[in-house]
Amino acid sequence: MRVPLASASPLLAVILWAVALMVNPGPLAPWSVFLVGLGLLTMATISVTGMIVVGGRWALRTGMVTVAATLLIAVIRPVDPIWFVALAVSITSGVLLFLPIVTQRIRKLPSATGPPTRAVLVSLVLAATPVAVGLAAWDRPTAATVVIGLSAPVCALWYSRVLPGGLYAVRVIWPLLAVGLAAFQPVSAAVVSVITAFLVLALAWHREVEVAFHPPRETGRVFPIPPELAPREILDAAELNERGRPR
Repeated sequence: MRVPLASASPLLAVILWAVALMVNPGPLAPWSVFLVGLGLLTMATISVTGMIVVGGRWALRTGMVTVAATLLIAVIRPVDPIWFVALAVSITSGVLLFLPIVTQRIRKLPSATGPPTRAVLVSLVLAATPVAVGLAAWDRPTAATVVIGLSAPVCALWYSRVLPGGLYAVRVIWPLLAVGLAAFQPVSAAVVSVITAFLVLALAWHREVEVAFHPPRETGRVFPIPPELAPREILDAAELNERGRPR
């Protein structure tokens, strides 16, 4: 039981920082708080689920990135009692992720049946986008910033759940949306949106991402087995004799 609890520590840290931002957001505007909180919760949930369920190395690394992002929140948020508690949990979580209590359940090699690396990365980049644009537009996020931040994890879910049009969403829809709405955002958020869009494009148009969404299929063939080679219990169940004819 200790291992899942230790693996879930990034989620606990994120929840505490989300509460801290709601109590006192510091320099962050309300919509920036919303985007940052949403992105961190999404990343932490993905990380914890991946570590506990499949023991994925990508999940452990996502957890480390999530904890590092909470430390960034600690830098920009004012110090108060909640700040000290959340910071202590973040530091503890960061230490736990390097200890055997967590790492012993993580795969040492990539899973032979798991999704390709780029297919995982494109979803993780989209899931982390709300945090990036929320912090970039920390004092004056626009409606375009909110649309970009909210649509990114939706597209990640769209693709990862293999829903109709999911591949088209990460290859065309979201990158075009991010680039097209860049002009209606603060400069810092616009830069983040454009960079993220091109990163998603570079990942999504790789063959691995398409294969993960549309696995190659082969048509099966049926080869008749001579009745003499069929197990006796199968012939008896089908009420056939040793020549394969009805009794």
